[in-house]
Amino acid sequence: MKITNFEHTGLDRAAAWIKRNHLSGISATELKKVLKTANIFFVAEGINRVQSMLLCELKASYVQQSQRYVALDQDAFAFPDLPPEDYHRALELGQQALDLYTRMCALKEGGFKGRPKPEHYLYAIPIEDARYILPLAAKTNLSVSMSGDKLWEFFLLFNDRKYEGIFETLKNELEAFLPTELRALFPDDYDSTAELTIIEDFYRTDLARINSEDDLILLSSCQDPDIKAGLGALTSTQSRVSSEVLLSWGEEAPVKAKEIVQRVLGYGHESIAEQVRTTFGMMCSLVTYHQQVRHRLPEMFREDFSNLFSDTERPVIVPDSIRNSPFLEEFLNLTEAYRTFSREIYQKLGLGKAMPFILNCQLLKMIMSTNARIDNQMLSERTCLNAQWEIRKLAVKKLKILRELSGVLYEKALPPCLVSKCHEGKMTCGKQQEVRDLFYFRQK
Repeated sequence: MKITNFEHTGLDRAAAWIKRNHLSGISATELKKVLKTANIFFVAEGINRVQSMLLCELKASYVQQSQRYVALDQDAFAFPDLPPEDYHRALELGQQALDLYTRMCALKEGGFKGRPKPEHYLYAIPIEDARYILPLAAKTNLSVSMSGDKLWEFFLLFNDRKYEGIFETLKNELEAFLPTELRALFPDDYDSTAELTIIEDFYRTDLARINSEDDLILLSSCQDPDIKAGLGALTSTQSRVSSEVLLSWGEEAPVKAKEIVQRVLGYGHESIAEQVRTTFGMMCSLVTYHQQVRHRLPEMFREDFSNLFSDTERPVIVPDSIRNSPFLEEFLNLTEAYRTFSREIYQKLGLGKAMPFILNCQLLKMIMSTNARIDNQMLSERTCLNAQWEIRKLAVKKLKILRELSGVLYEKALPPCLVSKCHEGKMTCGKQQEVRDLFYFRQK
């Protein structure tokens, strides 16, 4: 793995200022304020999906290589340093995963232009489903753009004892590009274990409510969302305070608020939707979790990855295309072999060595808080028929729940073809009527 295309603006100026003023004892808060207007860009090449996932959780701006471009040889994976016997087993399992992946998403004979369609696959298993058998050791490339203050969070992650060994090479690569005066100021030792234990204890009750059957649960929401958004809209346009407005509305408050929200959103003033927030619990595969964190918009807490090793009864998610194929038994057997191996590595060598052997099909729990504006944006993308099936299923489920809270605030949380026009260009599904039938509840 390596860092390429590194470029920055403002770091040299900050380093010179620190050196000139002898500020070797500058606090973390002060340093981050100095660096927040600096800009950094780089590409992390050949990292694995454990590394890319943890980096994406830091909420910089990322573009990641699609897993449809996975290499079909042992260079497809970036394994951690392991004892010889364990490393040999890792190679063996990796080859089995690649072999099964290749056979499941084999194409029919004949030339196809562009991205294959479902009917082009020999067993009707698209690449997007076949990847569920791949481990997080699979290599990827990540393009990163961020403000300079993010470096503090990067070095906390790089030096976190919890993830020991995961980022050593990447840390050395990044440090080589940074001014010496700055490198010395970033944290060089950190252990998130204790604080994560405390925080997870706080969320324990909510996490316990989520399971593979109840995989999306509304945990809390604002009362009277239309009234909150309506009062927010009037705050900027009236001299009266919200309490006076609400009193004057009386029993007609819900109707009047809805009319105001509908009118103001119609003007394009979407910021009023930010007045309304919800908190959901979700359980999804690592495929969908990775897509979720790349949005960078929700505030999230996810359970510790160690739970994936300790919870031996937790099921995996199997795409229908694989469940209805000749490969189901082989898929499940290989999944169990990986889980057994990863638990052994976790027990012997710790979390950092075991995480690359977590599979895409394994399930992870999270709590996420969003406002209605964010939900409209995310659901518009993820309810589209071209969206990945698992995240689309969860998005539709969430939309139905949100529509019970407010029809007007989430009026446009739909595929673009139902609101304006399809944005997919040549990749359009061409099934607008089917989409309309699917979202029949739009008029409710």
